[in-house]
Amino acid sequence: MKHKTNNANTPIVYYTKDVSPQGLIKVYKALNQKLVGKTGIKVSFCSDSEQYLDPKLMTELVKETDGTFIETCGFTPPRDRPKGNYQMAEKHGFTSVAPVDIIDSEKDIDMPVTNGLRLKFTRTGSHFDNYDTLIAVHRFKAHYIPIYGGNIKNISLCLGSLSGKAIIHSGGTNLISYSSRNQDTTAQCFADAAKAAMEYKKDRWAFINVMDSFEPTDNCKGTKNLGNIGIVASLDPVAVDQAAVDFEYGDAVDENLRKEWEDFHSVNLILNYCEKDGVGSRNYRLVSLD
Repeated sequence: MKHKTNNANTPIVYYTKDVSPQGLIKVYKALNQKLVGKTGIKVSFCSDSEQYLDPKLMTELVKETDGTFIETCGFTPPRDRPKGNYQMAEKHGFTSVAPVDIIDSEKDIDMPVTNGLRLKFTRTGSHFDNYDTLIAVHRFKAHYIPIYGGNIKNISLCLGSLSGKAIIHSGGTNLISYSSRNQDTTAQCFADAAKAAMEYKKDRWAFINVMDSFEPTDNCKGTKNLGNIGIVASLDPVAVDQAAVDFEYGDAVDENLRKEWEDFHSVNLILNYCEKDGVGSRNYRLVSLD
């Protein structure tokens, strides 16, 4: 666990080996998040070609928080329209667990980025304003597409409306459609967008990464399905992602291979920029609840 420390000034990451609804609610309750107003649970419904989180894992969380699953539209059909996005939520079982809100189904709102690295603002759906308590839950994807999948992505790119996603992908130069930039620019935009979400709903967030059985699809050498590793939770999105990285990328046979994996998936770029942007801390204290 490369970034694990005993420093009392670092954020706590709670951990359980129990990948189940009971395990998830256990790590969530350890956070002692104060429930205020309406609760939005930020998830990704995913398209048919993607590996999505089993919504049944969140049944106890939904009961505890009376939460609503919130999500935005994506570039890939049918999720590029609210109706199609809702259909994916229904098909993948989310609507049978909790109410679903496509938060950009009506209009967009801008979230300012204060002293950002690249962006002046990012953009999400107007329904985001309806939620006072936010819980970001993500199926951690260490070896999937080039940018690793954790909660920094969940509250930055995945929280963006279609215009918000265009802003992040383009480095702020395109507000309408997809256009890509280099790894460094993209990492800065992820950090800025995460910062905007954190500041827009200041002290309202909790973060959970589920590390369940997952088949690597990225062609990185030396990878394998690690089975159910566990669930981590924190009030710090950088710490919770770093802990998941340490669990999963720590399986590399040596530091050179780990660095190769982290470089390919922009791990250090994104998490270092998040630290620089004040989003959170890469160092953390790990507390096992087992």
